[in-house]
Amino acid sequence: MSFAANLQQVTFKMIIKQIKLCVIVLVFINSAFSYGYRKKNNLKQVFGWDQIGYDFDGVQYTNNTDHEHDPKGGVIHYDDEIAESRKFFIAYSNVPIGFEVYGDRVFVTVPRRRHGIPSTLNYVDYHANQKASTSPLLKPYPDVARSKQLVSVYRPRADVCGRLWMVDTGLIEVPGERRQLQPPAILVFDLTTNQQILRYELKTTDLVDERTPAGLTSITVDVSPSACDDAYAYINDLATEGLVVFSLKLRDSWRLQHPSFIHDDSAMNFTVAGNIINWKDGLFSIALSGSDANGRRNAYYHPLVSTQEFSVDTEVLKRKDGSLEVHVQLLGSRGKLAQSGSHAYHAGTRTILYANVAQDAITCWHVDSAMTPHNVPILVQDRQKLVYISDLKIIGDEVWVLVNQIPRFIYSTLNASETNYYIHRGHVQDLIRGTACDRLQV
Repeated sequence: MSFAANLQQVTFKMIIKQIKLCVIVLVFINSAFSYGYRKKNNLKQVFGWDQIGYDFDGVQYTNNTDHEHDPKGGVIHYDDEIAESRKFFIAYSNVPIGFEVYGDRVFVTVPRRRHGIPSTLNYVDYHANQKASTSPLLKPYPDVARSKQLVSVYRPRADVCGRLWMVDTGLIEVPGERRQLQPPAILVFDLTTNQQILRYELKTTDLVDERTPAGLTSITVDVSPSACDDAYAYINDLATEGLVVFSLKLRDSWRLQHPSFIHDDSAMNFTVAGNIINWKDGLFSIALSGSDANGRRNAYYHPLVSTQEFSVDTEVLKRKDGSLEVHVQLLGSRGKLAQSGSHAYHAGTRTILYANVAQDAITCWHVDSAMTPHNVPILVQDRQKLVYISDLKIIGDEVWVLVNQIPRFIYSTLNASETNYYIHRGHVQDLIRGTACDRLQV
């Protein structure tokens, strides 16, 4: 073989090695983007649970238990055999869906969608558990006795006046065994005294039919710290696709309807954890902007099964007999596979962050930009630790999310030996830096 031919062969082998190296690098990069946080250290895991457990005044429930136990010893219920519907704690059935953070407490809800859920509204001591456990047991709120008065709570919200708001749907949602134990109601607790200061049962005119209570899954509170008695609450109804407004001052509520509250059939059949989602969930989340000079706010909202975003002046929502027809604004489309659940507004950056359930991601949109797919970038994505972000909150300059993999729970099976539920937190400015949401880059 000539020198030239030999050189050509060596050169060819080197090129092949370089190509293989490039392929390896590309595979690594793709893996990092698909299975790990898209940006390093942008999210911090706060808590993670294989399965949910409880602490009832020192009595710990981590394994299936047919009966409730007295803290002083003994069993409160003494039947030798007990029906599935009466079992006190079935670990696998307990799926966290909503949360809130206030001071040192992280509230976690477990709606009663299966049997064996001992408490629907709970909390953990954040700082104490950060030192002791990253998988803390849930404690019933406000206490063991009073927690038994609550049936099923989804996504509670704390307001600027130190109160915790929620909707108790009053509904047991076990498939095939649905029972409306009591009318759906708005409950408010004083977070200083832990006393219930309001129970308001929704009127029959707020409800379309027996399906409505299951759709009352979030509440958004509109209030100023200088006028705590003049609060409004906006409650989504994803099941019968409407909005319920409540006035604290008037002690009255009313229902609003608009086509923008209805799901989009063309946005159905997206995939989460390998499962096709064919839900017809309508209005899911309402996020409020900051107040302008006149105290007015925009309400940004969307159905879960939709890629569009809408807005309306909250003054319109506060009009009991008002019409939404000429006031609702279609802001645009977030793009393909942009179906999102909870979202929240960060005043410091004028940015809305979305729980994009179709892509296991957090996305964003700056409210001063046109809503186009280019302006709604993915901030962080994780195919393992962000599988179905069930709730999202802005707390100060941080975004917090709760992840629960509920499509996998519904359609498949969770592995009880690995982490299934997460709470993460991240700094908003760090997440949006260098993206279309970072106005410093525009």
